[in-house]
Amino acid sequence: MMFIALILALPVISLQHAVSPEEEVRMNDLAKAYRQIYETAPEAFKLADNIYEQIKDYECARNQEDCKAWRAWRLGDAITLRQVNCDETPEDELCMKARDLHGLPKGTSHQEMFSGLVDIAEGVTPTDIKYASDVIDAAVSYVCYKEPEKCSIVRQMSVIVDQMEEIIKKH
Repeated sequence: MMFIALILALPVISLQHAVSPEEEVRMNDLAKAYRQIYETAPEAFKLADNIYEQIKDYECARNQEDCKAWRAWRLGDAITLRQVNCDETPEDELCMKARDLHGLPKGTSHQEMFSGLVDIAEGVTPTDIKYASDVIDAAVSYVCYKEPEKCSIVRQMSVIVDQMEEIIKKH
């Protein structure tokens, strides 16, 4: 499962990966469905978010080379989920951290800064993503056990992200 910001930051992704108009429509539809899941089951999203944060902390505590990639991933998530626009609020802590991580000056546009985060986050290996997804899938199973009425919608998270990844992998 790619980071949540990937789903929610479609304009940057579309420009960066040059998706076709049909693929962009499909990505927008998938993102809309993903946002509906977030609105329906915010607790499940928070659980997934916390798991990713713990994985990032684990990688960085071990001084692994992909620590920077995980930090970029998590910053992208935080900027997106808080709906921070670094053009409007360049002094926001998240904007400053993102620019620092990529070595960009203060006047860097939000789109350029976010695109840089996406580039860095691509350093998280497919194998790491697979194992992180396994952990998220286990958490989703737990959510389904605790809140069976939300299970069908929460289970869609992985399906939607997988479909989005397939579109992006083509480019």
